[in-house]
Amino acid sequence: MFRTCLVAITLLLGSASALAAEYWIDVRIPEQYQTEHIDGAINIPLKQLKEDVGHQVKNKDDTLHLYCNSGRQSGIAKQVLLDMGYTNVLNEGGIDRVKERLNAK
Repeated sequence: MFRTCLVAITLLLGSASALAAEYWIDVRIPEQYQTEHIDGAINIPLKQLKEDVGHQVKNKDDTLHLYCNSGRQSGIAKQVLLDMGYTNVLNEGGIDRVKERLNAK
C-alpha cells in the first residue's frame, strides 16, 4: 500500500510541470499595447511589473514569454522576474520579430 501511494505521489509531482500555463506579456506602455499586440498577450508595463505580475501569474513555474519594441525592455523584465523567483522566463525580443516567428509556424 505504501509503495503504491509513493508511486502515485511521484507521478503526480512529475506531471505538475505539464500543468504549468504559458503567458505572453507585453512590457510596453498601454498606448503601444492598444495600437498593436500579440493576440492573447497581457499588458504589464515594465515600470509596473514588480507590483502587477503576481496578480496575473500566480505560479512562478509557469512559462512567461516577454516582448517589447526591440527586446531591451523585455530583457530587463526577464531579469526582474528571475530575481522575483519566476523560473521559466523567455525574452522573445521585439514585437515585429515575435510576429514573424509566430506567423512562420
